[in-house]
Amino acid sequence: MGIKQRFADTRTAQEGDNVIQVTIPKDVAEELGIEGGDEVLWTGEEGSDSAEIHSLN
Repeated sequence: MGIKQRFADTRTAQEGDNVIQVTIPKDVAEELGIEGGDEVLWTGEEGSDSAEIHSLN
């Protein structure tokens, strides 16, 4: 499925021990060049309702 224009398939956030885990579909991760074990940087602005993800590889 991957990214279609600006949108991709959604997933439900999971809450755990002082964290909230967000899962992205594998085809989206592959499209972004993100593999299991990679470090991922999330950026956003305070008060914003969106964020960006960046692979550090």
